[in-house]
Amino acid sequence: MTLAIRQMHDATLVAIRFDWATRTCTLEFAGAPDLLEPFAVVFSDVTELVVPAHQAWGSSVSVLEVVEQGPGRYDFAMQSGDTITVVASNNSFKPTPLRGAA
Repeated sequence: MTLAIRQMHDATLVAIRFDWATRTCTLEFAGAPDLLEPFAVVFSDVTELVVPAHQAWGSSVSVLEVVEQGPGRYDFAMQSGDTITVVASNNSFKPTPLRGAA
């Protein structure tokens, strides 16, 4: 996911879905300046998911940057001032149609 991380500035976060039974977390995005089509980042074997929504810098659905903080820990710094953290042993990046799209 290293290349995808570099391309996620200004990506628009649409949804975060967590399947407790399978420990799978999917972050769905409408696109980004360098990734025009909708895409998803899917994490499996999730051991930690932190999703604050304090919006210290104001309301925003855009990613500022994504930083890999070591093996399996990803911090999605949002332009709202919040940081979404996912800790998981596996991840994948894939183009995907948005839900409800034809």
